[in-house]
Amino acid sequence: MIVVIKLFTSDQIKAWDATTIRDGGITSFGLMQRACRAFVTWFTERYDASHKVCVVCGTGNNGGDGLGIALLLHEWNYPVQVFIVRGTNTTPDFDTSLTLLDGKITVKEITSSEFDVPTGSIVIDALFGTGLSRELDGKYAQIIKKLNKLDVIRVAVDVPSGLRVDVPTSGEIFRADHTVTFQAPKLAFLLTQSSVFTGQWHVVDIGLSKAFVKEAKSSYFLVTQKSVKRIVKPRAPFSHKGSYGHALLIAGSTGKMGAAVLAARAALRAGVGLLTVHIPAAGNVIMQSSVSEAMTEQDVSQNFFHGMRSGKFFIPLRVLARV
Repeated sequence: MIVVIKLFTSDQIKAWDATTIRDGGITSFGLMQRACRAFVTWFTERYDASHKVCVVCGTGNNGGDGLGIALLLHEWNYPVQVFIVRGTNTTPDFDTSLTLLDGKITVKEITSSEFDVPTGSIVIDALFGTGLSRELDGKYAQIIKKLNKLDVIRVAVDVPSGLRVDVPTSGEIFRADHTVTFQAPKLAFLLTQSSVFTGQWHVVDIGLSKAFVKEAKSSYFLVTQKSVKRIVKPRAPFSHKGSYGHALLIAGSTGKMGAAVLAARAALRAGVGLLTVHIPAAGNVIMQSSVSEAMTEQDVSQNFFHGMRSGKFFIPLRVLARV
């Protein structure tokens, strides 16, 4: 059985957290602290305390993560300052995290892009997380735009601010060099257009409910190399190429033999024991020199696929197409 990673929507991620809190004997704030520790473990393994760190926080739970991260880095003797971008409301966990700072770290509230970040600093983005349901505008867009222009290292907490995890996103989005995401990759990370925002993404385990993953339905899955390795069976000690099937590949035309070569290599890499490639006569030298393990059968046509012989009979392409 292939074990795949389910990719969840924003609402499902929220439900995943809630299930963990309900069934896992942990509070919402306790789960936040667990996420902060996982992020800081990743961070301290890569950056030493010679780096100045600026943590930019919103006032939701992603901002609470940022405050918790700032406090832990301060305890690790990193020079840290915090910028808070005030929203209309704060969450209880954010308020608790802010109380714990208790004057230990310089905290500045910013309302526009008029703030200074030292060149070469590490900027940790904790403005918005997976719950974002709109494009960024106003002061948030201005601040993200400025952060993207700075000569700094940019690291996002869970998701880059402005990037929605399950729908197409436009507008200003934080352009991270690294994204440290919690428990599982997000669907948006696997879309081509998102790579300029996520940078290299890294998954850290925060102990979310395994039962939820088992029961929840998803339309999207990530199959990894590790997943596939679990179903690859080792070859028997005395097996040989005849033990693993004989495949026929029909491909190629004059000037377009590259696809045939790639397909032949793929078939052999997938594990077929014997491979015969039926190709135009003009491609025989290319195939034999590129994929020496393959056997070739030349088409009656010099330049393209016309048909193939079976004993004394000729089978034209139009007949093969019906088989």
